[in-house]
Amino acid sequence: MAEDIYREVDEELKAERMRAVARRYAGVAVAAAVVVVAGAGLWSWKLAQYKALDQAATGTYLAALRQTDHLPDQVGSGPIALVGKAQSGLEALQKLATSGDQGVATLARMQEAAVQAARGDAPAALAAWDAVQDNPAADPALRSIATLLWCQHQLDTGDIPTLRSRLSLLTGPGKAWNGLAVEALAVLDVREGHKDDARKKLSALMDSAETPAGVRNRAQDMMQALDPSAG
Repeated sequence: MAEDIYREVDEELKAERMRAVARRYAGVAVAAAVVVVAGAGLWSWKLAQYKALDQAATGTYLAALRQTDHLPDQVGSGPIALVGKAQSGLEALQKLATSGDQGVATLARMQEAAVQAARGDAPAALAAWDAVQDNPAADPALRSIATLLWCQHQLDTGDIPTLRSRLSLLTGPGKAWNGLAVEALAVLDVREGHKDDARKKLSALMDSAETPAGVRNRAQDMMQALDPSAG
């Protein structure tokens, strides 16, 4: 009887450790993708592609980008209220997102999502990313990023079948976001308690030459955390 109790306690401790790993690496993955997406380099590269853009719309977008580039740290559990230039920048982005110029509109919607996420308004951020990924006229690269971010921000609580379905669109040889998408799928495996499936995905990431260094390092750390004999 005592042996059965000890076994149950041991299994519960392992399950809790796996849930903690899922929470930890969900946050790491989100942070990594936000850094990738929010960089000015990506926006500059995309803007350079839109040579025929309306100059006024481009200028408004760049001004809004500067106004929302540095937001105050989120305090408390609810969204922080934006004031001054930051609020004006967000409003400008929201207006541009419904403009006729598809290129600027998509970039504006992506930056709007980044701002909403940074200030702690998850529903607004998810809605903005959803609008990009559901827009067939949007740039395919930005649609993929929007899909990844939409999924990563819900790894802890989102509907798992839906998340898996969307992440599967980003996986496969040669796909730009394969590493981060597979990493997110491994986090979902951990969340469901499927540690063997998580290990297979993480092992594949560690062995692939196409896996970014940051993703490979996190995969290795996560494999160690999932080892029943660890700590």
